[in-house]
Amino acid sequence: MKRRNRGFTLIEVLVVIVIGSILMSMAVKGFGNTSSRMAARQARNVFNGMAARARAHAIESGWNTLLYANTAGDSAWIWANGRIVENVRFYDEMGIDLQATTTTVRICMGPRGYANTNCNSFSSPVKMAFVQGAQSETIEILPLGQIRW
Repeated sequence: MKRRNRGFTLIEVLVVIVIGSILMSMAVKGFGNTSSRMAARQARNVFNGMAARARAHAIESGWNTLLYANTAGDSAWIWANGRIVENVRFYDEMGIDLQATTTTVRICMGPRGYANTNCNSFSSPVKMAFVQGAQSETIEILPLGQIRW
């Protein structure tokens, strides 16, 4: 009577496990890069939205509204009528490091919908980067408050 072996040998199981672990490590590495890139892009979009809200608040209220970005604290906030309207801590909330050519960027949005160049903390375009790991997204803030990607 012939005996049939059922199942897999130890070597076959080990080969499958090794191949599976190699594929899994490649997938995890790719996911990490994609995750960092998406987080940097999201932070850039959040800042762009804050600039739009600062402009809209200035137009609606008829008063100057300030948008501050502090690269030392990795945060940005909208200041209007003596109070903070909105505050985002990029590093704490998104793991994003804010980098710019200056430590503090201040944009003063006027009631007409564009920045007051006498009140801004800069007179030439400022580059700002939102960095997570090796991934980054950059914007350029122009003196009249426009933001270019």
